[in-house]
Amino acid sequence: MKMRAFGVSVFWGEHGARKAGFTLLELLTAIAIIGIISAVAIPALSALYGGCCLKAVIYELTGMLKEGKQSALSNGTYYAITFNTTDGIISLVSGRGADGTWNTPDDPVVSSFRLSEKGGGLRFGHGSYGPLPTLVPAPDGVSFPTNNSCVCNPDLTGNGGTVYMMSASGAAMALKMNSSDYGYFMYRWDGKEWVQM
Repeated sequence: MKMRAFGVSVFWGEHGARKAGFTLLELLTAIAIIGIISAVAIPALSALYGGCCLKAVIYELTGMLKEGKQSALSNGTYYAITFNTTDGIISLVSGRGADGTWNTPDDPVVSSFRLSEKGGGLRFGHGSYGPLPTLVPAPDGVSFPTNNSCVCNPDLTGNGGTVYMMSASGAAMALKMNSSDYGYFMYRWDGKEWVQM
């Protein structure tokens, strides 16, 4: 036997035990509410995830720069961080290889990683945000003049330039290297302009 009390259907079992349940309308309302909340939350979580992946890669890149500087100083040889914008690979290399050119396949690689493996749909570039103020555009996302390579030498100086990266959700960051003191500055796009971190 079925009775209705306060919007909840009540069923009576074989031995008189009460069993409560929900109507189809109540279940559809709950599913609709869950769908609306998901539609709002998923894009926000996606943007947050892309931003986190981007920050992790920038910090990994700064670790490579420090390692390159320390290795160049301690070994008395040139090191470089190379940016392969075609394949989305960043590498720390310990020399130019037999061809004498940075960022070619014969460079001895110390460590490397691929942007696509870091999550968040990462890629090189500054998109429609443009370059940092007073700097020239970097169509491929990298403005280091030595074949897209940031060179570290034993004198603790190097070539200046900037690398830009974006996530699929639109988050963007830039790392700008100075040539004189070989320091770096990190920037992020705040929705209106580049802001130093």
